[in-house]
Amino acid sequence: MPRASYEELEIRAADGVALRAVVDDPPEDVPFRGTAVLAHAMFANKREFGHRERPGLAHAFGQRGFRTIAFDFRGHGDSTLTSEHAEWGYDDLVRLDLPAVVACARDRSEDKPVVVVGHSLGAHVALASQGAGLLAADGVLSVAGNVWLRALEPSLLRWGAKVAVTRATLEGVDRIGHVPARALRLGSENASARYMRDLLRVVTEGRWASSDGSDDYFANLARVVVPVCSVASTGDLLLCHPDCADAFVRRCRGPVESFRIAQSEDGGPAPGHMELVTTDAARRSVLAALDWVLAHVPPLT
Repeated sequence: MPRASYEELEIRAADGVALRAVVDDPPEDVPFRGTAVLAHAMFANKREFGHRERPGLAHAFGQRGFRTIAFDFRGHGDSTLTSEHAEWGYDDLVRLDLPAVVACARDRSEDKPVVVVGHSLGAHVALASQGAGLLAADGVLSVAGNVWLRALEPSLLRWGAKVAVTRATLEGVDRIGHVPARALRLGSENASARYMRDLLRVVTEGRWASSDGSDDYFANLARVVVPVCSVASTGDLLLCHPDCADAFVRRCRGPVESFRIAQSEDGGPAPGHMELVTTDAARRSVLAALDWVLAHVPPLT
């Protein structure tokens, strides 16, 4: 298959929503090792992994032999929505968006492994989808991935902060009808009310599950048997502390490993939640984590 360079791609989810993606292949002189589907964080889009004008993590993966498919979840970046699908929810990402992108990656995988590299939102969506039997990934790299369940939070102080943030967020959603992340300088993408209520149900109701109750995402982690590796930073004080990230992935039943980042690779302070991906502060660790996942993928038949 000819190598692609920042090839723009449209992927259709099962409900007809068009998801925009960018495919970037390894250089011609680098052996092809597999495909990394890059799933972005909340309030962000696919550009967090880099783009033509500013190569980032996707470029680093390419240098290691990975084709990358960075995509925008519905309602983010270039995956704009018609009025019919404007009020999207968390389950749409789990049941429709990520499965469609991974299926596309599989179609062009050349019989090599397909790994989901999920950052924050992208990480727990990947594990929810894999556990529900909707995703055919060969492994998951979870970067700053966890959900705000009390069972995963050992710190009373952090739990109190999470409850306070949840209450304030939902009060704002009730008043405004969405989360204006751009106006609040939380990120580049706003979030729908339905999505925020879905996501924060983990705090308000103590359960990580589909809105219709048919999928218990937390219980389903025990059905995840592909290799899963977590990367989290001590500089991520609230959103995804390494203790929570490790407790999260340890619920899976396949090979599991955790990388705990205590300082930046230049000797500076440990990176924050976004900086794990958007800077090179933990780049070697993230690359090593992807290598670990690939090393634990069974031979494909």
